[in-house]
Order: sequence, then structure tokens, then C-alpha cells
Amino acid sequence: MSAGGGFSGPGSPLAWLLAPVTVQTFLDELWGAAPHHIARDSADYFDLLAGPSSAEQLLAALRTEPSAVRLVRGADHLQPPEYTLADGTLDLARVHAEMARGYTVICNNIEKYLRPMSTLTHAVEVELNFPTHVNAYLTPPASTGFLPHYDHHDVLVLQIQGSKSWYFYGDDPVPPHLMQQMHEVDPAGLPEPTSLNLAAGDTLYLPRGRVHSAETTSQASVHLTVGIHVPTVLTLLTHTLHMLSLRDDAVHTRLPARHLDDPQVRAGLGTLIRDGLAAIAAPEALAEGLGAMQDFLLRRARCPVVGQVSDTVGLDTDTVVHKQQPLYSRVTTTAEGVGLQFAQLIVSARPDHEAAMRFLSERTDPFRIGELPGLTDAQQVELVRSLIMSGFLVRPTTWTAQAAPVIP
Repeated sequence: MSAGGGFSGPGSPLAWLLAPVTVQTFLDELWGAAPHHIARDSADYFDLLAGPSSAEQLLAALRTEPSAVRLVRGADHLQPPEYTLADGTLDLARVHAEMARGYTVICNNIEKYLRPMSTLTHAVEVELNFPTHVNAYLTPPASTGFLPHYDHHDVLVLQIQGSKSWYFYGDDPVPPHLMQQMHEVDPAGLPEPTSLNLAAGDTLYLPRGRVHSAETTSQASVHLTVGIHVPTVLTLLTHTLHMLSLRDDAVHTRLPARHLDDPQVRAGLGTLIRDGLAAIAAPEALAEGLGAMQDFLLRRARCPVVGQVSDTVGLDTDTVVHKQQPLYSRVTTTAEGVGLQFAQLIVSARPDHEAAMRFLSERTDPFRIGELPGLTDAQQVELVRSLIMSGFLVRPTTWTAQAAPVIP
């Protein structure tokens, strides 16, 4: 990351979060297996929040968004009226006073308020296809935020400042079916924990369902959690069934009378279920379900920084452009022909632009405008001009500047 909080080094932001472990090694050997500590001995490795005032930066950014802030001390959770002003904003003096009393300040979903965090989360989403969010935890010395608990999703913990002791209870995660039931952890029934110390600059990977807790020692701590929400088979089935319900009456077949009480009627329900499952298993239904999940991931992205008219001056087929990163996109059918969909935007064109649109969606490296397939020179330049103005494409010098946004 740059000193202002934007990723600018080689490789992907995810690779940077995991280094020296490679992304492929992480996915092949560590993902879902057990907690893994990446120690770096580099206190300033994470400069996502520059300088010693990272806590103040976060609180200032969320001053008008008190719903994103929680104050927790073990089982004690303060209510928002206890740390907000009459105008609905955060009472920063009260928040600091409660921190002095041992309360941890939790800032939820900070990617909604800080563009560098939005860039980071969307980069992970583009690489893994998993929805991602970031929370921040500001913990005073000798304090514990949450009691032993587990998360329903995988987490990368980034220690920004200070250090924290982490405790892990047992080797087996809470099974997903119990997590679905909102299973509560009984602290009295937990085994003796194992522990590790997370120093500034370290990363900790926590798989879903692993019971854990953390506490500070003699110094305050600031850490971020990158929550990675992995879709499941249930997610895919749900989306596929919903999309199927919009076009196939098989899943709308009404159940017969007395289906709960008559054994013979109940026995016949298996045929209806098999017909429904056969419809879900069809390749076109699966494609629709995956398309719905793509649409969800696309709409999570913040709109990119749009281009200026000056960025389009002098375009020709030799001009080099680059897709703004990170940006998840797909090509879809529209009333006009085809569309390039990204963030909350869609750029439509005639059917003869489909090959060029797919080239743009799949391309990761810079390219000359003249490389766009299936278009005349004039069409190539006009399409690129439109995509620069909408923020999808940038010229290399512009992209370099935008790749390192700063926290306002």
C-alpha cells in the first residue's frame, strides 16, 4: 500500500495481505484448515491508516455514521444513546472516555466510508468471487472486546498498531448446521486455549467456526478484520431456485389437499420434488443461478472514479488503455444488443460489439485501442471514449494516480 492507504505494489492486494504465503498456497493448503499466523517483524507493513492517529482517523470518518460504531466490553454492550450527541453524531469525547474504561470500539463495514477500504475489499472480491467486508477494532490496554465466540465467515486479521494476544479453544470448528441455528458458545464448557501474539504488521487467518477470543496487554491495539463470506451450495441452490421460479411453472405446482395428513398423498409428493430438482439441475438453470450471484457481486462494488473529458483527447488506435482495477465485470444481453456491466453501471452497444465487450471484461493487462476485436477504427475509439468517461477504462498515467487513493 502507499503511505496514503492505497495498494500500489506488485501483485494483487490479496497477495500483499498474505505475503510471503502465496495466494495459491493459501487456497490449496491453509484455506478452511486451521488458524494460521503470518509473522513479518515489520511494524509498518500495514499503512492502510497512516500515522499514530489511526483510531482518530477512523472515528472522524464515522462521526456522522454512528450506526456503524459499537462499544463492547465482554458481555457489556453500550447502547447508541450513550455515545451519541443530540444531533445524532458520535460523541467523540464520550467514546474516548469509554475506551479509557476498557471498552473496545468496533467500526463495522468501513469499506462503505473509506475508499481505500472499498478498493481493498473489492480487489479480494474480484480475485476470489467472495463478498468481503472490513471491520476495525480499537482496543485499549489490558482489555478484551468479545467473549469467546466464532464467526460465520472466514477472516483475515490485520494488526495495524500495537499487539494482541489471541486464544483458540479446541481444534474442531463449530459445524455449519449449528452455526445456522445461531449456536451460542458456553465459555464454561471450553477447553484450555492455545495462544499466539499478533504484532503490528502481522496477518492472522481464522477459518469460519473457530472459537476464539483476544485481549490487549500493556498497549492499545488497532486491528482490521477482512471478513470473507464464502457462498455455499445452499447459496447457489437458493439463487438458482429463485431464477427458475421466474420462468418455470414446475416449481409453482400446487400441493394437493391433505398433503400433511394423508399418507398416500404425502407419498406422491416425491414425484413433485424430483421434477423440481430435475429443473434446478438443468445446465441453463445453473447458469441463471450463477448469473444472479454475479449480479450480486457486481452491485457490491463502488462506482469507479469517472474520467474527465481531457482524458479522451487525442485517442486513436495506437493509444494504450487499461481497465481500472479492481473492477468486477460481465457481459450481458440488453435491449440494444450487449452490455458491459460493472458496479452499478451498464454500458450498452449493438450486437456487433459483443466480441469487443468480452475482450474488455476478460482483459487484465494494458492494450492498444486497435486490439479491440470486431470493430472499425472509429467504433474502437468511440467505445473506449465512452468507457473512459464511465470509469471502466483509464489511460496508464491516470490509472497509476487512481490506484493509490488517500483517506480524506
